[in-house]
Amino acid sequence: MPASPARALSALTFAFGLSQFFRSCLAVIAPELQRDLGLSAAGFGLLSSCFFMSFAVAQIPVGIAFDRYGVGRPTRWLMSIGVGASLLFVFAPNGPTAMLAQAGLGLACAPVFMGLMHYAGAQLPNAQYVAFVGRANATGMLGALCATLPLGWVAQHLGWRSGMAFAGLCMLLACVAVWRSLHDEGDADARRETPMAMLGSSTTLLLRPALWTLIPLCVAMAAGTSFRNAWGGPYLADLFGLQTQGRGLALSAVTIACFGTALLLPRLVRRNGLRATVLGWTLLSLAGALVLVLWPGGGAMLAHLAAMALLVTIGMLHPLVMTHGRELLPPALRGRGLGVLNSFVFLGSALTAWAFGQIADTGQRTGWTLEWTWSAIFGCAGVLVLLGALPYAFSPRPNARA
Repeated sequence: MPASPARALSALTFAFGLSQFFRSCLAVIAPELQRDLGLSAAGFGLLSSCFFMSFAVAQIPVGIAFDRYGVGRPTRWLMSIGVGASLLFVFAPNGPTAMLAQAGLGLACAPVFMGLMHYAGAQLPNAQYVAFVGRANATGMLGALCATLPLGWVAQHLGWRSGMAFAGLCMLLACVAVWRSLHDEGDADARRETPMAMLGSSTTLLLRPALWTLIPLCVAMAAGTSFRNAWGGPYLADLFGLQTQGRGLALSAVTIACFGTALLLPRLVRRNGLRATVLGWTLLSLAGALVLVLWPGGGAMLAHLAAMALLVTIGMLHPLVMTHGRELLPPALRGRGLGVLNSFVFLGSALTAWAFGQIADTGQRTGWTLEWTWSAIFGCAGVLVLLGALPYAFSPRPNARA
């Protein structure tokens, strides 16, 4: 592979790790954010959902831009927004300002993972693509790992604003790296289409029945990732009384489980095939959710943490499901196709973050015990995973065209 694409892939992988940090950072500092910004449980759920909602809304326009202009141009401009948004979050005096900053960070991170997959698909042969995406996904988990124990330590000793200020500096470095290394062009056929025609073709992708066997699972992945991104911290604080650094350590263990899963999944794909691997791991995550529904608290914390880790690792299926969807589409539609599928992934993240907050708020208002409240939250997650697994069982083989 030429040096320039190699540098561009490295820059995108670094940016992806940073995106994982921003997706995950609210979980470990959730109680401190609620206190300093004056947020209720429902308000914290809305704060978390702002990132994912803007992320989701951007996916289809970003996919169109990838097909028309290439990955570099839209990624550079949106990451520039993220530099300002990260600074705004550091100095946010209240909830609405922090929500605006989170929306800006969601826009900044929106093109990164999809851009990494799209650019790698154009630069790498098919035999290397799945393995590269698996490694990049595992590398990205290092960013999520920084949002656990390291952020927890900084928040406990220096305050959460100091940790987020350093993350903002990293956003600036990632933005500069992408500006300097990524200068690709879009698809020639896509450039001949008008923007309105491209938007129309994105909409018509929703008429392809094969994609609807993947879309429910795209939404369901958020049922697990919401606990790593936001709700794992409140769960550990409510039922186990962990302080900031303890929550960071516990969520570090969950993130390490995600890292190991990301490394394991490509090997399982080589042995069992992509569809069988995705379906089998989804059922394992469902088992983790069921354990937490029946036994949300009490007893050994490690057992609960292991069950939560199993549920959370459903998020590591994200690149495999995107790869499945990509192979169902012709090259000129792949940017838009990834945008459509990815929009459902992050729409699911926004909706679950909000829904879990509504359940927690209802529990507080109606006098539920903490165990009943968290059982209801995990039950909601389990239902979503089940509803994602059922249609995926009937998905076409990855090399078929939708």
